[in-house]
Amino acid sequence: VMFVLFTYPLVLGHASLITPPPRNAVDRNLEPWADGRFGDATCEHPVPVSEDPPNPLWGNGSCWGCNCVNGTEPCSVAQTCVYFSQGCAIGCNACDGGESNPNYKDRCGSGMRPTNNDPHFRTVNREAPAMSASDLYQHNPWRAPGNAPVYDPCGMAGGSPEWVSTGLSLMDTQYAKQGDLGTVLPPRPTGITWTAGGKAEVKWTVRANHGGGYAYRLCPLGSPLTEQCFQMHHLPFSGATYLEWGNGSRLPIEGRFLSNGTQPAGSEWAMNPLPFKPCFSSIPEGDPINEGAPCNERMYNASDPIGFLNYTGFCSGRFPVLVSIVDVLTLPDNLAPGPYVLGFRYDSEMTAQVWQSCADITIVVAA
Repeated sequence: VMFVLFTYPLVLGHASLITPPPRNAVDRNLEPWADGRFGDATCEHPVPVSEDPPNPLWGNGSCWGCNCVNGTEPCSVAQTCVYFSQGCAIGCNACDGGESNPNYKDRCGSGMRPTNNDPHFRTVNREAPAMSASDLYQHNPWRAPGNAPVYDPCGMAGGSPEWVSTGLSLMDTQYAKQGDLGTVLPPRPTGITWTAGGKAEVKWTVRANHGGGYAYRLCPLGSPLTEQCFQMHHLPFSGATYLEWGNGSRLPIEGRFLSNGTQPAGSEWAMNPLPFKPCFSSIPEGDPINEGAPCNERMYNASDPIGFLNYTGFCSGRFPVLVSIVDVLTLPDNLAPGPYVLGFRYDSEMTAQVWQSCADITIVVAA
């Protein structure tokens, strides 16, 4: 078996909650992001030109934003995809904030073994025997979903207390700056009500794809917004998952849901359905990074090195910004009515990162 390690310029994987509208999009009405713009030319730390020829998707010394689609509506996530926790490995008590893309090491020397070892639920390097020397990503959050520490359950602006080099950096604004906690962002009334015992639709997007999986949790608005509070109210998936494109069309797909080896015990998590790369002629067909895309993927010129590194497919690729993922959740019937904060937590597999967004919703009781 051949294991392929791809090297590429540093870019952090970033995910954003789209629906319900997140608090993290606090900058959405400022000029760089107003009207659904992505602030592509606005950041504190432009990406250095490190390739010859310069790579157009890296901006040639500029920067790029949280590009996404929201059906036929603007995708007004502003800087939501830059709220995350960096340097966070399984078995550790705290994140270290250091560069962690990719991450191949036990960052705190905990010796913890991964609990998500079934290739069916691993998103990269699946054919490497679990916990072997070739199992490169075994210390990263998705390999023990929910176990890795975080700075804040709603993310930290910029991912760490101080800036470190990334492909997408936070732009400090009047509302948030590097190192600010997502839980101190002001509530954002959305008018969205969910009925206890019913179903609820949520939507999210990937800006840079590094594999992994995710969960949705609730915390009552009147409680301290801590990771412990969110862990007490994990929401199960109904099994219905869709891909949605910018023209509003949707495609139902079969999701993969994991509840073994998760934290809290038995909590349900979903695997990212978008492969890091689709099947390219220049990658061996049997390579584990090549699991088939969930839609009828377009073809491209695999001999183009820039296209190869930065392929954006309809439902796959390194930057899958042309599609969003829609999940339908099942709400427990014993949820007390009232205001809640919804937490979206995405545990990465290739990197020691956890991406987070939070939104305000209200639970009501069926009439």
